[in-house]
Amino acid sequence: MEFSELVQERKSVRIFKQEPVPKDEVLEIISKSVFAANAGNQQMWHFYVVNNKEIIAKMAELVRIKLEELAAKTGVSPQELKPVINSATFFAKAPAVIVVSTRSYRSKADWMLKETGYSDLEIGNLRCRPDLQSIGAAIQNLLMAAWEKGYGTCWMTAPCTARPALESFLRITEPDSIAALIPIGRPEIVPASRGRKEAKEVTTFID
Repeated sequence: MEFSELVQERKSVRIFKQEPVPKDEVLEIISKSVFAANAGNQQMWHFYVVNNKEIIAKMAELVRIKLEELAAKTGVSPQELKPVINSATFFAKAPAVIVVSTRSYRSKADWMLKETGYSDLEIGNLRCRPDLQSIGAAIQNLLMAAWEKGYGTCWMTAPCTARPALESFLRITEPDSIAALIPIGRPEIVPASRGRKEAKEVTTFID
């Protein structure tokens, strides 16, 4: 598949066939992911591949519990909450889930900012989180590599609402932290394109 075709045809898949995803196929997909551009070549990523349906179901339960706690504190009704839970837990129906973790990145520039009184939040805002940008590049490679091999994926951050609970359950400890969940499997349904703005609409040339 040509690169331009791959980029334009990839879709976010939310309904999967219940076919196992072979470990060697996952490793081949991840082997493309790790060639992503990343800050300082620190390669601050790790991929936890969850194939066990009971573990995946427990992960979804932890997300649901957290969202229900938040709803109780904010007055969100069960009717309003239901679609939120559905959109944050549909990964439970995938044959496998890739949990992507990252760790913080600090360059010399970051150190100088810290030494001159900038807070971690201010540094993150100024630098636009190079660690998360690096993880984003790796995840995009993963989505493309999966699609090329006939697998559907969906880049999910909604489950991170329950990140501490998920990390504890999966035994992911500092300095690593969960950045995203990627359900993966053969697509049962490939959604129609939702369209994209044309390049000229989102581009400004400064001559």
